[in-house]
Amino acid sequence: MENRRYIFLCSTKFTIFNCINVVLNDPEKYEGKADIVLFHQTESTKKLSLKLNESKIFNNIYDFPFINNLNSIFLIILFALPRFILNKICLNEKKIYFKKNKYDSIFSQSLLYAALFKVFNKNSETYLIEEGLSSYTSRTLDVRRRSTFYKLVNKTFLSRFFLANIKGQLLYKPELYCGEKDTKIYLPIVPPTHNSIFERIFDYKKNSIYSSHKFVYLGAPYWGLRKLTSDPNLADKVDKNLEKKCKFLVDRSMKSLKESNFIYRVHPIEKIEKDFYNKFCELDECVNLWEIECQKSLTDDHVLMSFLSTASFTPKLLYGREPYLIFLDNLTGYEFLNSDDFINGLKSLYKNPKKIMRPKSEDELLKIIENLS
Repeated sequence: MENRRYIFLCSTKFTIFNCINVVLNDPEKYEGKADIVLFHQTESTKKLSLKLNESKIFNNIYDFPFINNLNSIFLIILFALPRFILNKICLNEKKIYFKKNKYDSIFSQSLLYAALFKVFNKNSETYLIEEGLSSYTSRTLDVRRRSTFYKLVNKTFLSRFFLANIKGQLLYKPELYCGEKDTKIYLPIVPPTHNSIFERIFDYKKNSIYSSHKFVYLGAPYWGLRKLTSDPNLADKVDKNLEKKCKFLVDRSMKSLKESNFIYRVHPIEKIEKDFYNKFCELDECVNLWEIECQKSLTDDHVLMSFLSTASFTPKLLYGREPYLIFLDNLTGYEFLNSDDFINGLKSLYKNPKKIMRPKSEDELLKIIENLS
């Protein structure tokens, strides 16, 4: 165990938060033996890289441009020559050369990143680390819901067994997992003694916005919802009607309050009409990491609204807090993968399950808001 090496692969602040949490909760195991790779999707994660370097939590920090599965030709070249291409696109001043079988364990937020590093670490154990709601659905490990590109990579570069050999999934509440494959491992709850470390790394700024507002709408990119539709053949065909429907419901909800008591928490990669929403609510443009904001500002009296946002269940999963939750997924006209099972499981964790609501009509939604205001 002494000579084992670990690598963490992520692109979002939430998964970076989770990776730090894993290492801090077992320093004897990971100290001086863990590296982290950041695939930068936003400018904010680039700044975070500097903070991580100062913290000395990870032995090495490697920075790369964001990689997704939209450019199949580039990805095929990347998987054919992974070490060479990674060295070419590395954003660090000092070039790196990943040695063959350097890492014994890979912790990744996505199958794409895990598969990439598995190509030249064939003997490593592979773990997926919680990235949000999709981690609790059957989508992650169901080959039927994977892209054609993934299936090609799996067959060509990974001897077809990569998905079947995922060693485990690190989740804050494994009991909520809705898939069939039993690979669940607990992510440690964040202890209070680590709060100051997270606040320093993620540059927390004290504010009073949540103490003066009760309702919080948690924004999300609509393409994320499309990926969670129940029918895998429908996921790429759900058109603009979903986005229009979601926007309409949010608008009606905010306008239904006599006084402006709404916060619109903008997702880091979401684009909204700021001038429009500024008339009806306070915008929180993610100045602080949501996971820290929950710990500092969220109470059991807050009301969190979303379609199926990861952020809505963060207060309960990480800190045991139980704000009111209003899920709007039933109002979209689409069915979402494992949504009934997951929300029922979440209700079972609440002391008062009635605080979790899923209105079936617009009138019911407005009535709920009126009763809670």
